Formats: sequence, C-alpha cells, structure tokens
Amino acid sequence: MVSFVKRVLNIRIIRYGLVGGIGIPINDGALFLFLSLLGQPLYPLANACAFLLSNLINFFLNQFFTYREQLQHIHGWEWGKRFVKGQMTSLSASLLAYLVALALVHFLHVNDYVANPLGIVVAFIYNFFISKKLVFRAVAQRSSEAQVTPVGDADAGTEVEAPAELTRVETTPK
Repeated sequence: MVSFVKRVLNIRIIRYGLVGGIGIPINDGALFLFLSLLGQPLYPLANACAFLLSNLINFFLNQFFTYREQLQHIHGWEWGKRFVKGQMTSLSASLLAYLVALALVHFLHVNDYVANPLGIVVAFIYNFFISKKLVFRAVAQRSSEAQVTPVGDADAGTEVEAPAELTRVETTPK
C-alpha cells in the first residue's frame, strides 16, 4: 500500500491537484480574514487579497512539492519571474473557469451547481499544462555547470540531444 501511494504521489498532476486542493480552504480562510479586517463593503478588495495570498502559498507549495527537483537551479530573479507568471496563469485560469461555467449555463442550460465545477475542472487542466510550460519549466544551464545532458519531456517519456552550449535540467524524476 505504501509503495502504491508513493507511485501515485510521483505523478506530477496528482501533486499539482493536491496543492490546488489545499489552496481552496486557504483562499476561503484568507477571504474570511480579509473580510473581517476590511468589512463587507470592501468585498472585491478582500477577495483580491485572498486570491493573491492563496496563490502565493500555492506557488511555493508547487515549487517545493510538485516541482521540487528544480529548486537547486532557481536563483535570484527567477523566483520573482516565476511568481508573476504563476499569478498571470492563475488569473487566466480563473477567467476560463468563469467563462466555461457561464457558457454552460446560458447556452447549454446546465445547472449552475454542475456548470461551476465543470469550469473548475477545465481551468485546472489548462492551468496545469500552462504552468508546466510557462511557470515551472526547466531552467537552462551552461553545459559546464550542468550535470544532465539529455533534454526531453520526461512526462511524455521522450529524450533528445541538447545543444552543446545549453543544457536543460530534467523536471521530472524517472
């Protein structure tokens, strides 16, 4: 049973989903906190603050848990750039979830309480793949510094030879 759990937790999308699942109560708790501090009339500001705080926590959880093998290669401004990209990705995923749910309700007459989670599922899939390619992609290293020479998409199981001057560090353990 323990080996099964380890194998399941070695699947990146599962780890990404767990972090996202943790983000929901963090967002709700932060919303409660900010509404208590700011008051109901400032709900839009409280909601935005809760979104930023929960996404900050999700970003670090994803970096340290979902994409932990990249930690040794991230230095300086790379953290800030990744965070900004992560915020933009999360904002676009939230908009996508809203638009999907809205389209399902208004055009296909799907129940609101069915359309909303369907929009969230679509946004989750979008967010995972966009984050993988844009936010949490491998950091390029000089070949003299790098220890890994093959490059490829480990999630897809492919490898190609890297150019001599740059090497990409694998993002998924094999």
